[in-house]
Amino acid sequence: MQPLHHIAWHLPENLDFQNLQLSLADRFAFKRETENKKVCRWYDTFDWRLFQSNHILTREGQDWILQDLAGRRVDKLRGGRKIYRFSRDFPQSSLRDTLTPILSVRALIELGSADIYTQRLNILNGDKKTVAQVELKKITPKHNDRQLATIRLQEVRGYANWLKKIKKHLLALNISEQTTPSDILLFIAESSGRTPLDYSSKYDVPLDPEMTSRDAAVRIYRFLLAAIRKNEQGVLDDIDSEFLHDLRVAVRRTRSAITLLRGVLSPEIEGRFKEEFKYIGAITGSVRDLDVYLLNRDSYGKKLPERLRSGLDIFFDDLAERRRREQRKMVRTMRGPRYQRILDEWESILSSDAETVAGEKETIPISELAGKIIHKRFRKVLRDGKKIHADTQDEELHRLRIECKKLRYSLEFFSSLYDPKRIQQFIRQLKMLQDNLGDFNDLSVQQHMLADLLSHIRPGTVKARELAAAIGGLMTGLFLRHQDVRTRFEKTFAHFSREKNLALYHALFG
Repeated sequence: MQPLHHIAWHLPENLDFQNLQLSLADRFAFKRETENKKVCRWYDTFDWRLFQSNHILTREGQDWILQDLAGRRVDKLRGGRKIYRFSRDFPQSSLRDTLTPILSVRALIELGSADIYTQRLNILNGDKKTVAQVELKKITPKHNDRQLATIRLQEVRGYANWLKKIKKHLLALNISEQTTPSDILLFIAESSGRTPLDYSSKYDVPLDPEMTSRDAAVRIYRFLLAAIRKNEQGVLDDIDSEFLHDLRVAVRRTRSAITLLRGVLSPEIEGRFKEEFKYIGAITGSVRDLDVYLLNRDSYGKKLPERLRSGLDIFFDDLAERRRREQRKMVRTMRGPRYQRILDEWESILSSDAETVAGEKETIPISELAGKIIHKRFRKVLRDGKKIHADTQDEELHRLRIECKKLRYSLEFFSSLYDPKRIQQFIRQLKMLQDNLGDFNDLSVQQHMLADLLSHIRPGTVKARELAAAIGGLMTGLFLRHQDVRTRFEKTFAHFSREKNLALYHALFG
C-alpha cells in the first residue's frame, strides 16, 4: 500500500497560528482536535552515525522513535527507560536490532531538547467528513529564545483534490519553504552549538601542491590539534571509548608527522614536541589498552566452553575495576598543568610566523617533499618485508608494522596531492598488510598480558582455579590464532608487493 501524501513547510515569522487558522476558516470548514504539549529530545552519536545512515532518533516521554530524514517512521519503542546510552542498553526489540550495527561502540548523546506545541485541524467537506489534516507545530528549544513554527498538510485517502486546493491556498500566503525532520534536527543542534557532520574521525586536510612545506605542515598540525581538542571533553566525561581512541590517533599522527616532516620546523621545536606528544600517548595508553579488552568481552566468551565462562567474568570484572582506577588517574593528569601547557604552546607555535620555528626545509614545495617522504617509506617497507621468512623473530614483524604505519600516515597526509581514486586504491592494498600485522601484534600483546596475569594468580581458592582455567583456555585460543595470522603473512606481503601493485605505485608517485 502506497503511503499517503503529506507536505510540510516552515511558517513565515509574520504568520502566526491564529492568523493562519482565520485564513483557513475563510475557505474551509474545519474541526480543531485537542491541543498537545510535550518535550522532545534528539539523539545521535558524537560523529553523527545515525544521521549518516539516514536516521533521526527522538525521545518523547518514554517513547523512543526512529524515523528517516524524510520523516517516515522506521521503528518505535514504547515505554522504555528515559535514558539509554548504548544500543546494548535498550531492551530486546527491533529498535535495538536496528541501532546496534549503526551505533557500534558509540554512545548516544543528547543533541538538544525542545517544548513542542501541536494543534491539529481536520478539514471537513459539506458532509462533515475529514478530507485532509493540517498539523500546526511550534518548536521552542530549551535554553534558547528562538522558535520554529511548521505546518504539515496530510492527505486523507480518496480526497487528493482537497489536498491540492488547501496546498494552493497555503502557497498564496507565502508559505513556500518546505521543511523536513532533518531541518528541525539542524535547528535543535544549533541551539547546542552543533551542526550535522561537524565531526568525523576521518583525516581530511586538502593541500595545494605549490604551498610551502611549512604552510602544509602547519595545516596538518592544526587539523590534528583540533581533533584532540574536540575529543578531550568526551574523554574526561568518559562518554564512550571512541573519544579516547580518536584523541590518541590524532596524537599518534602528530608524532608521526613531526618525524616525517623533519626539518620543516626548527629542530628544537620538533624534538621537544615529539617528546611532549609521546608523553600524552603514555598517559592515555593504559585506559585504551583496557578498553580494547573490555570491548572484546563477548568475543572472548564465545571462544570458551560454557563451563569456563564463570572464570572469564571474574577476569573482566577485575579489568573493569582496573580501568576505573586508570581512568581517574588519566583524568587528573589531563587536567593538570603539563597536558594543558603542551597543547596551548603547540597552538601558539602553529599560529606564529616567527623565524625561530622555521626549519631548513620550510620553503620546499610540499609536492616535492611529499614525494621524497613517500618514496623513502615505501622502499623501507618493501626492503624490510622481503627479509621476513618463516624463522624470523616476532620483533621483526612488529618493526615492519611500525614502518607500514609511517607509510600509511604519509599517504594520508599527502593524499590530496595525488589522484584520489588511485591513492585510495593503493591505501586499501596497504591496509590489508597492516591488518595482518596489526592482528599479529594485538594477539602477541594479549598473550603476554594473560601470561603475566596467570603468573600472579594465587592458587588455592575456587575463584582462583576458575580464573586460571579461563585464562588458560583463552591463551590456547589466542596462540592458535596467532600462529594462523603468522602463516598468512607471507601471502599477504606477496599480494602487497606484486607487480600490479608496484605499477599502481609508480603510476601515482613516479
